[in-house]
Amino acid sequence: MRIRIALTTAVAVTLIPTLFFTLFSSGSAASARAARQMAAGRAVHVGVPPMSDLQAERTVQAQRTAQAQYAAQLTTYANAVTAAQKAKYIETLAFLQKLAFFHALAQQQAAKAAAQQTAAAIAALPPSAPGGSDATSTNTPDWACIRTHESGGNYAEGGGGAYQFEFGTWHGLTGLPAPAQDYPPSVQDSAALKLYAERGWEPWTTRFVCGL
Repeated sequence: MRIRIALTTAVAVTLIPTLFFTLFSSGSAASARAARQMAAGRAVHVGVPPMSDLQAERTVQAQRTAQAQYAAQLTTYANAVTAAQKAKYIETLAFLQKLAFFHALAQQQAAKAAAQQTAAAIAALPPSAPGGSDATSTNTPDWACIRTHESGGNYAEGGGGAYQFEFGTWHGLTGLPAPAQDYPPSVQDSAALKLYAERGWEPWTTRFVCGL
């Protein structure tokens, strides 16, 4: 009986530490696994925390503010460009108006000078006397015949008026800038007398019809 008790006690003494070690080991392993799982769980949740509604609203508001500022800057720039263009347009228009004014003034002065030149040229031509010879008056039958066959007696006839002056001949005689038909009969008559004084009847081919 004592031997059995002793064996039982010995087995118990032997098994208790073993069981304690096993349980401790198991508990340690379980604890380690739990720690690892907890660590893994924490790792999953680590990162940027979700944005709250207030933060999202502030972000949207900041973006809108930035867009509004940019739009305002664009508007300011566009207004500045438009103002510069208007100023340039006004400056150009003023310059063109001045240019047009001086051009009109120059034309007036040129027309005045031309009129004075015309008056001087006409004054230098010999007047046609009411009567007299072919050298002093175009109121003779010979001159009437020349005018009739040159232009039908029409002082406004194109190509040189009543006496059909070529422009080169006309300008050389009178110094006037326009063709003969643009001037009154008295000027054309005076030019015809001047040409007759220089060359006689030779410039007019109709002289043969008139027997001159």
